Amino acid sequence: MLNPEHNHEDIETAMICLGPKGSYGHEAAKIAVQKLQLEYDTPILFESTNVSVLQAAERGSGLGIIPVENSTYGDVVDVLGYLAKQSTSYPLRIIGEVELPIRHCLLSKQTIYHSTKLKGILSHPQALGQCSKSLKRWGFTQIESTTSTASAAKFVAEHPEMDLGAIASKLAAKEYNLKVIEYDVQDLEDNMTRFFVFGPKQESVPTGNDKTVIIFRIPNEPGMLLETFVPFASRQINMTAIHSVSLGGWNYGFYIELEGHEKEARTLGALLEMKECTKEFTILGSFPK
Repeated sequence: MLNPEHNHEDIETAMICLGPKGSYGHEAAKIAVQKLQLEYDTPILFESTNVSVLQAAERGSGLGIIPVENSTYGDVVDVLGYLAKQSTSYPLRIIGEVELPIRHCLLSKQTIYHSTKLKGILSHPQALGQCSKSLKRWGFTQIESTTSTASAAKFVAEHPEMDLGAIASKLAAKEYNLKVIEYDVQDLEDNMTRFFVFGPKQESVPTGNDKTVIIFRIPNEPGMLLETFVPFASRQINMTAIHSVSLGGWNYGFYIELEGHEKEARTLGALLEMKECTKEFTILGSFPK
């Protein structure tokens, strides 16, 4: 269910993201509002999981923005797994993309000034994975996963007696009045996360600098995956991302990002030819890079 800061019943457009306030999804949502030229006071609503963000958007509660990939720690598995199970009747389309630099901080209550004073650490599994070197250096024996970096910060703020730390953003520190003990605790300097914005199906016009995302399944036969890629290679269409996604058991689907728009003749021809090789085929959207 939604946990909004505003009453969302009567609004035409809202941006829904992983909450609570101060999450990286919150930061990405603010950027998306500007990038999509929405009203400056567009409400930002919060959900407890990335999948529930998409489900809220499916119900028509607003646009949904969710992370799909981090440059350090890879795929956001729950998101790609959920999308890979959708069919051509899926009511949402990707309408935009946000790339967000992720600068993790070690946060705690205002009276703690060094990591050695902490008894444990909380954060989202992605953030913990992106900060493995710092975690090793700190040597915490108590490391707990949370639903988001902001929920970790919120818990630390609400339980000061536990002397815990959170890996989260400077925005989360501001939202929950926490002290930044260390800045830039992520393993890699150029740590980035890509977010997609999902909205209702609508007409998309090619800009000449677009990206298309598709999901598909193929028969489990020798050479079938290679055959599905031939239409792109023969037309010199660049595929910028290829992921296999578990559908349960030993069944897999595939997720691809490629350069071009589904309405451009060259891209459309490749997509139609590829579709003939697949068992299920869904275009999740074409949108400007």
